[in-house]
Order: sequence, then structure tokens, then C-alpha cells
Amino acid sequence: MKTKHRSVAHKETQWHTADGPRPARRTPSMSDSTKVPGPGFRLPLRRGTVEYAPGSEADHEAVYQTLLHVFHGPDRESFLGALGDPAYQPDHRLLAKVDSKVVSHVHLTQRTIRYGSTNLPINGVMWVGTLPEFRGMGFAQNLMRMASDRARQGGAVLQALTTGMPQFYRPLGWGVCGRQTFAQVLSRNLPQVSDGVVEGRGGFWHVRPWRQVELGDLMTLYDNQYARTTGSVVRTEEYWRWIIGRRYAHVIWVACQGETVRGYAFIKDHKILEIAYDPAYPQALRALLGRVRAEALERAYPEVTIYAPSDHPVMEIARSSSGRITDQEAYDGTVSMYHIPDLGRFLTAVLPELSRRAVESGSPLPLELGLCSGDHRWLIHADARKARIEPDKLSRRYLTLSPSGLVRLLMGHSSIDQAIEEEGFIASASTAIDAARILFPPAPIWRSPLDSATA
Repeated sequence: MKTKHRSVAHKETQWHTADGPRPARRTPSMSDSTKVPGPGFRLPLRRGTVEYAPGSEADHEAVYQTLLHVFHGPDRESFLGALGDPAYQPDHRLLAKVDSKVVSHVHLTQRTIRYGSTNLPINGVMWVGTLPEFRGMGFAQNLMRMASDRARQGGAVLQALTTGMPQFYRPLGWGVCGRQTFAQVLSRNLPQVSDGVVEGRGGFWHVRPWRQVELGDLMTLYDNQYARTTGSVVRTEEYWRWIIGRRYAHVIWVACQGETVRGYAFIKDHKILEIAYDPAYPQALRALLGRVRAEALERAYPEVTIYAPSDHPVMEIARSSSGRITDQEAYDGTVSMYHIPDLGRFLTAVLPELSRRAVESGSPLPLELGLCSGDHRWLIHADARKARIEPDKLSRRYLTLSPSGLVRLLMGHSSIDQAIEEEGFIASASTAIDAARILFPPAPIWRSPLDSATA
């Protein structure tokens, strides 16, 4: 029996839209609405009856009504819940107004994600849309350009979104990047474990609902499990309390020996939204899956869906249980996209990780590689002691890529061998390809559904 599954993250995806093909009647006072200054302009910006401005608390109700007309959602509880984001400020919304009416909207979130051994400040982009009668005028594109300028001014080195309309964002320099993977396994094929009777090193295992006092255990397990997962969100305690309070999961199971928590799983119906465990205690993972199996069979769920990076140990258990691993894009057309608003700032932020990769490769140091994309040129000197990034320079070893191809290579979505096949790719020498293979190896890029639902 085949069943349809949609993660919490997909609810956000259906809120992404773009200016459609049917423009409203353009009035003379709106004729310049598609013309915005270059980087560094200040908001609010007025063009005739059109005003581009950051949001304020006074705009919340108008924004909510606009979202209802554009997306037929979110419900009021979800909208108000988003306002509780610990990092939220009203001016994180960028608005286009016509005669003081909100006609187009972008919501930016502030997060920090992992990139190897480094952390990167990032803007999530969500709820991009324009009222139907004002589409085709470039309002959403202008807001996206302003969002990139806001990222440059605010210090974010990346932007990310999830969408079913990648064609809208590609001309703005965004690249499809990151594969949200999930496994689907017949419930009866999951490990069969009886609660309280499996004995391991340290005593018997029990799986039970978590307790509030165990938040620190969940935080530690998450950080250890996803410490090197590119794209995973760095969570503060305040952020943890917020996402738990939004109740995306109907239960949080913890696997314990005595009172010591060794693993956890966020469960919603037949879906495991997130799972983590102490690698020193693999029995914790099997105990959690055993409890999920029992609950699924009791509730007559024939199949369990598990969201995790492709290299998570739970995925190997799914494969060995005759499960299938699915790429979200292949499943429903939803894609993750990333954008680098300032290449120099991005390279500077990831330079410690690039130097680590160069040193561990055993290659002669410094390892140099030039990158060229559009009018931008940067030279990477990866070294153990004197690593640096130099603007407007290229060595004899350099690569030329499109903005979308560049973000895929730098983030690890594409290997250098895949990048070679992309349109516009140029390598000055084979040694440039060898350097890129060391500095930018492919890696799973993943974000938990708990974080995807909050951008």
C-alpha cells in the first residue's frame, strides 16, 4: 500500500510563490516600481505610489491578511507562533506597498548553520509572494534584491529557501543546492525491540516521553549528531524551547538507561522528523526505532518515514530493512536553494575550514585557487598559518563558474566533476580542478524539518 507523506517543511514550501504571468493594469505612478537602486540604498524607498519598506509591528495584521490572499494561509496560530522566534524583529519583513496597502512580502529569518568545522550566519527567506492583482510588476524580485542587500549589510554570508519554483530565483543568482532526503520503511521491517527487556552495557533500555528537565540532554545529542552536517542549524536553548513549544511533533521519545538519556526522536504520526543518539550507544538508536515500530503497528500505519541526512546511521538501517531513500526534489519537485550575497565575505568565513581541508589533504601548502564568477574574482590561499582571501586576483589555477554553479560547488552540493558539466564552467588548468577537489568535496547538505518549518 503506497501512502503520501508530507513533512512539516512542506507546509512552508507551499507558501513560496512568485510574481505570476498576469500583471495588473500599470498606472503612470507605478511605472518605475521595477527600478531600484544598486546595493547600499536605504529603506524606505518610494517610487510614485509604490513604497518599499521594512515591516513594523503596525504592519502585522496587514501582512497576515496579505498572506491569506496570496497563500490561503498560514492560520493565525502559526502566524502568531512565528512572531515568537527568539531572533524575530518586525523589520525582518520587507514589504512593497501601493497606496499604503501591502501588496508584496518577504520574511527573513536569522539563523546560524554549520559548514564543516565553522559556523555561518544565514538569512532564511520565506513567504515570498505578491497579491494576484499586482503580479508581473517585479515587486517580489525587487524585494529579493533588497533581501540580498540586507544580508550584506547585516553580516549574513548565505541566504536559503525552500521552493517549488526555482525558475523564479535562478536569474537572481540562486542555485538549487542541498538534498532533503528521507527514508520510507515498512513498519514491520523496523528493528523489533521490546521496551525494558533489552540489556546492554550500563543496564536495561527504556523508551519514554521526554521531560522538560532533559532539554540539555537533547541539545547535547543534537550537537554531537549533526556537528559536521553542512546546513544543520546551530540551536540556542531559547530557540530549542521555541521550536518545541510550536508542537510540530506529537511526542518526543527518549531512549534511556536508568535516567541517562542516550537518544531522542521527534515523532509526528508515522514520521520521524528528527532522530539523534550517542554513537557510543548504538542500542539507543535501535531502541527508539523499536518503539516507533510498535506505535506505528498499533496505530495501523503500514509505513514509517524517517527524515535524516543521507549519511546518518538510521539511513543504513532503513536500507537494510528493505526501505527506500528518496530525494525530496524527485518526490514532489520541492528544492532547497542557496545564494551567496557577498562572495568575499563567504570565503573569509569558511577559510578556517578550507585551511583544515588543505592541511589534512597532505598537499604542498599554501594551496591556492582562484574563483571567478561574473565580475567578481577572488584568490584563496589555504594554509595552516597564513591563510587569506585576496580580492580582484586570480592565480594560474582558477575556475570560472556561473553564480548558481559556484554556490553548488562551494557548499558541497556538486563535486568538481559534476561542476565541469555545468554551462559556463572553465578551468585554467587541471591543477585547478585538483585544488577544488580538496577544498570543496561533496557533502550532504541537510536541514531538519523542525528548522525547515521555521526557515
